[in-house]
Amino acid sequence: MAASNLERTFRLVLYDALASEAMGTLTTGVFLAGFMVQLGASNLAIGLLAAVPFSVQFLQLPAVVLVERIRARRAICAWAAAIGRSFLLAAAAAPFLGANVAIAVLVGAVALYQALAAIAGCAWNSWMRDLVPETDFGRFFGRRSTATTALATAVALLGGLLIDGWKRHVPGDPAIAYSALFVASAAFGFCGVWLLSITPEQPMPPVTQRTQVFTLLITPFRDRNFRRLMVFLSSWNFAANLAAPFFAVYMLKTLGYAMTTIIALTMASQLSNIAALGLWGNLIDRFSNKGVLQISAPLFLVCTLGWTFTGLAWLGSATLYLLVVIHVLMGIATAGVALASGNIVMKLSPAGQATAFLAASSVVSATCGAIAPIIGGLCADFFAARELTLAFTWTGGVGTVTVQVLNFHSWTFFFGLACVVGLYSLHRLSFVQEAAGTTDKLLVRDLMLEARRSIQSLSSAAGLLRIVLPQSWLVQPRSGKPPAIGGGIE
Repeated sequence: MAASNLERTFRLVLYDALASEAMGTLTTGVFLAGFMVQLGASNLAIGLLAAVPFSVQFLQLPAVVLVERIRARRAICAWAAAIGRSFLLAAAAAPFLGANVAIAVLVGAVALYQALAAIAGCAWNSWMRDLVPETDFGRFFGRRSTATTALATAVALLGGLLIDGWKRHVPGDPAIAYSALFVASAAFGFCGVWLLSITPEQPMPPVTQRTQVFTLLITPFRDRNFRRLMVFLSSWNFAANLAAPFFAVYMLKTLGYAMTTIIALTMASQLSNIAALGLWGNLIDRFSNKGVLQISAPLFLVCTLGWTFTGLAWLGSATLYLLVVIHVLMGIATAGVALASGNIVMKLSPAGQATAFLAASSVVSATCGAIAPIIGGLCADFFAARELTLAFTWTGGVGTVTVQVLNFHSWTFFFGLACVVGLYSLHRLSFVQEAAGTTDKLLVRDLMLEARRSIQSLSSAAGLLRIVLPQSWLVQPRSGKPPAIGGGIE
């Protein structure tokens, strides 16, 4: 493919990613959890809805057969996406139905949307595997993720302001605001379908011998190294989704934060995600996906464990500051985990057989990802009535002082359990083999050097501060004293 055509193709893929990200931001995560809470959904219903995107991934198996038989990945991707995204309009109608019917319609519409997205995703993964040169995986998908994360941050902020503004001015039925977000998301989604339809398609290699369906689907499981990778990814998805789907629910129902506060925390996570994506992408291309996972995945687990400390009553207002730190670090970690795990699956999928390998990985990982939030929803009420506390008590002449160190209750049980399961998945990662790797010590050293160069590119701390502070605040007087904020009068 000529350089000019390849550049145009990359732009179209990027524009589609932006449209799809805007759609996904308004229909998943905190907005979907908030929608369910406003409709009065139970913990089990919320857990089932969180499991839907993973449960439907088994459809990638028949999608593999569809792609191999029709061999028109663009058409399959565009049509499946168009039909699926039309169900977002059905989800938007949920608030206008009865209470029980509304929850069923929302769950059903989201399930159908996600099911067709799984079919479209199977074709898209194979399409991109052949369209994007392997040497550009890290940089291209890193830049793509940076752009989509930036857009998601802006869209999330606007959506949060709309939700809270609606609650203030129309407090009687806040669920309608979520309905408006779903209508807007459908519009973004259909724009993405159009972009997909005009993106060039790399022809699939001609079939010299027709492979049996069973042989096609079983091949990835016969590859020992790829099988090890699937074990890691499946256990990691179980650990992550045992806790992550309930972060927003926990902040809404247990901590009692407003939607704007939660969106602000999400933005902090997304901004740190943007800042880290370029760094992780460069490190992947220069070293290995496995090396990046061995740094970013433990950081993610530390952040997950950090959520358990938000249940300590003595923290008080400091809980919000702890959440800010957790969200920032989790954004950095998520950038590395998402980018490296996606790239390593593509890299270890043999050329010409990517469809089956990618689908097998998605189905196995998604199965574990679907089980985790259902377990969480089923057990939420059980743990809500139970508490496990670790405390230190000091008895002296002036009285007795007791300080809680850990306090597991309700969702915080799952946050701690998720960290334990995550440690097992890291053990499984050690068995995966990837070419062009390096030692952990060298990777950490290069990470620090790369981070320092990134900071220096902002013209030191002053350059970074100019992004968030007025220029007049950063001008140092000749005496060496910092200027007073607000007029410069000492």
